[in-house]
Amino acid sequence: MRQSDLTADGEADTPRREAALAAAPLLVLGAAGTGKSELLARRLAGLAAAGTPAGRVLVIGARRATARRLRDRCEALLEGPYEELWVACWEEIGERLLREHAEAAGLDPFFDVLGRAERLAVLLERLDSLPLRRHEIRGNPAGLLARLLARIDTLKAERIGPTTLAEMAEREVEEAGDEAAHESARREIEFAELYTAHDRILAESGSLDRGDVFLALDCLLVERPDVRAALAERFAEVIVDELEESTPAQRALFEGLAGENPRQVFALEADAEGSADPALEAWYRDLHPGGDAIVLERRFREPRLRFWKCANERAQAQATAREVEHLLAGGARADGICVLLADPTREGGAIAAAMEERGIPFHLAGPTALFQRAEVRDAIAWLRVLADPDDSAAAARALTRPPVELRPGDLARLTTIARRRKLDMVAGCEAALDSPQFQPEARERIQTFLKLYGNAAAAMEERRADVFVRRLIEAVGLRRQRLFAAQPEVAERLLGLSRLAELATAWARREPHGSTRGFVAYLAAVAEAGVEPTGGEEPPAPGAVVGLALGAVKGLGFDHVFALGLEAEAEWGRIGWPARAEMVLSRVAGGEAGAPARAYAEALAASPDAVEEEHGEELFGPAEGLHATYRSVREQVLEASWRAGRELSEPRLDTAIDVNRAIARYLELLKLAALAQRPGEEGTAEAIEAVNGLLRQVATPEQQAELDASSLDAYLLDSERERGRRLQLIAAREEPSLEAFLPRRGDGRLSLSASDLTLYLTCPLKYKFARVFGIPQEPTINQRFGILMHNVLERFHKEPPEAGDELRTLNRLFEAGWRRGGFGTSDDEMQYRDRGREALRLYWERERVSESEPVWLERKFDFKVADHHVRGRVDRVDRLPDGGYELIDYKTGERKTEAELDSDLQLALYRLAAREAWDIEAAFASYDYVLDAEKVAAPTKPDDAERVERTVVTVGEGVLSQDFEPRPSPSVCSWCDYRLVCPAAES
Repeated sequence: MRQSDLTADGEADTPRREAALAAAPLLVLGAAGTGKSELLARRLAGLAAAGTPAGRVLVIGARRATARRLRDRCEALLEGPYEELWVACWEEIGERLLREHAEAAGLDPFFDVLGRAERLAVLLERLDSLPLRRHEIRGNPAGLLARLLARIDTLKAERIGPTTLAEMAEREVEEAGDEAAHESARREIEFAELYTAHDRILAESGSLDRGDVFLALDCLLVERPDVRAALAERFAEVIVDELEESTPAQRALFEGLAGENPRQVFALEADAEGSADPALEAWYRDLHPGGDAIVLERRFREPRLRFWKCANERAQAQATAREVEHLLAGGARADGICVLLADPTREGGAIAAAMEERGIPFHLAGPTALFQRAEVRDAIAWLRVLADPDDSAAAARALTRPPVELRPGDLARLTTIARRRKLDMVAGCEAALDSPQFQPEARERIQTFLKLYGNAAAAMEERRADVFVRRLIEAVGLRRQRLFAAQPEVAERLLGLSRLAELATAWARREPHGSTRGFVAYLAAVAEAGVEPTGGEEPPAPGAVVGLALGAVKGLGFDHVFALGLEAEAEWGRIGWPARAEMVLSRVAGGEAGAPARAYAEALAASPDAVEEEHGEELFGPAEGLHATYRSVREQVLEASWRAGRELSEPRLDTAIDVNRAIARYLELLKLAALAQRPGEEGTAEAIEAVNGLLRQVATPEQQAELDASSLDAYLLDSERERGRRLQLIAAREEPSLEAFLPRRGDGRLSLSASDLTLYLTCPLKYKFARVFGIPQEPTINQRFGILMHNVLERFHKEPPEAGDELRTLNRLFEAGWRRGGFGTSDDEMQYRDRGREALRLYWERERVSESEPVWLERKFDFKVADHHVRGRVDRVDRLPDGGYELIDYKTGERKTEAELDSDLQLALYRLAAREAWDIEAAFASYDYVLDAEKVAAPTKPDDAERVERTVVTVGEGVLSQDFEPRPSPSVCSWCDYRLVCPAAES
């Protein structure tokens, strides 16, 4: 392979360079930003100028976005007329070629190409027939199937079919040396069976997946020489950008055509020294032994590099939003700014919140970005509660969001009625209309919900999914609520609703006989599994800052790029140089690895004059500023006026209240405008008092009462004080009615348990949903299984069997509890059954040699800590041979090590409870991980009692002050039952 450098002179478009590029086959090597894509576009234009019709040149880009940019550039360079352009991404090119030769490939010309989301829905419908006995479902089949589908896609990209995989697994069984290896190999055989079933299900429906497209093309070119010759003749030249992003299955297309037409040009990314992926270079040499190669050395993108070291993720998000605000103020285009994230689903919320605080339009792209948008979540909540009235989280969101907007205290009353009468939330609403606990205002809001629900439920069975979704969006008023909002991201939100309707249309087209309930199940599955839904293209976001996954930016260009999260090792090397003017590399101090990622460290080392800029977290964030607060209140004013206007057209008992509230919000907006523009050095307190005096002259008594109840003045005056005081002020004014729903004993003291403490410390908002609102939740299979194991062990020790009959008794108790618990025969449930029986066998093996003696089972405690009551129960208390005691709590979840239990709260609380409530000193406190057959003791520390008391006091103060701010965390939020109703899950 001959190799030469054509850019040493630094000119990207010299005639000498273009002339040299007439050679083919050709491999173009160059680092990101060296003009590879521009060179390919010019090659197409040059071929067209020399007489080759543009439609006879096949140009392939790695992704839709990069292929679109390449197509736009080709169109701009082409001077003469042309019939068509074959410039598209791999998916589009492959499907188009296969459709044109579907008959030769033995396919229906109208075959469907299903994405991962559609295949997930298909497999979920057939879950009981899938071979999943050896794969741990753990109550989440959507998540497991999404992971298995991703592996199937990877195997197809590598040209490995189910038969080959099964043969490999059989060899693993033969070579396995122990039981663990045997089990792993048997699981691999089962996966090969699932792979086969997956392909059979698609074939029966006349569908393919995206991997099948290129496998079918490969077979077609091998088996039909006439088709191969026709394709080789049809395209005078094939041009491929970003060869490094291609798969073996895709590259097989060129292997099949190379013998008939070797005019193939590939662009391959290389490092600064011109070295690229050795395997791909070898592939090109084998395919075209005499082919040429050129190296592009000059990089045409040399952005200014900056390095950030941020205190935490919140500080990183704030610094990014602040910098973006400065760029926009300086005239930069919003859509010329990009924020790169390793995982937009997990990390995008903090960035979106920081952007919203500054009123910056922000478009977060990613597999589940659509389902993080508030207006889409509102629509999904209505769809879910219409499909299943027992979906209490969906009902709670539908009730508390526009157009119903039930007050928090009324929601707490409603959930109390539903729990006590064992009703679903919709039936609970009907029962609430007869309850004297609800004021006329609340009854009217509940009636509004029931009216909307009744009308929609009647139409749900009669309309196609796409028609119903569009009608629901209009009937509930989700689109109208946004029409007059002033924030610049309004168009983005309206596009989100349109995208949801497009998904329904695409689903109805694929499932012409499907029901709306089926569409809702599909939506819930893809949202939970985090896969990209297909059907309609992700709408562009002109005028908005773009948030992208790092793998999606390659080949794109922006003026300013912020690469965040460089404390963790990820594929940051793949992003290239997407910035034209400036690129910020940011890391969080003390990240997961304790050091910056390699890409960050290398870039910093290569910039000897660069200095790491340090950014700390702003305690209150930019919303404390008058201008940002003005923007926030402006949104509230428009929302309040829209709501009040609706009620003026349909008067109800609380109309006057909402009208006065809307006017009071407008007067506050005037106050903020006056404060922001006040002349001189007048202090904030004096200025507020002066403005308030003028407003008192125009406000009615009712409006003045609203202004007096507002927390705005305190919000502005206390901006430099502790966060806790401000939250107490706001909470006390916004939700005073929740005081009656806090969990108290008869003496009025707060009642807390170990799980309450853990729940509040994990996320105060989740505590509010679960303990204050008491939103009903169906127990998961994990929870039901845990309860079963606890009951079996309690019964076993309460009524000890005769000697020699212990294991038989354990199994009998387990089987009886299994039947009573309503467990079935699905793969998921049978896995739990097998694990439970094995766990009980191992449990007895340990018990028979244990020297301790159970003396109390499920023993309760209740004692005072400061001004609060702490209650609970200990699963088992053993007397040790030396006369001491051990407290034991059974666990059926993931095992933790002793080091991970170093600061455990629950067992420390149990030790304190044993001393205070039972007057005994427990020498040990342990978790018995039943499924792992291992007991792990939590370390005992001298300050355990003080730590527990301090925690109880802190949590008690937070609950009493109604400080229920969310604490988003990937490990918690991904499993939370209240994701749909939680505002922290929105972007």
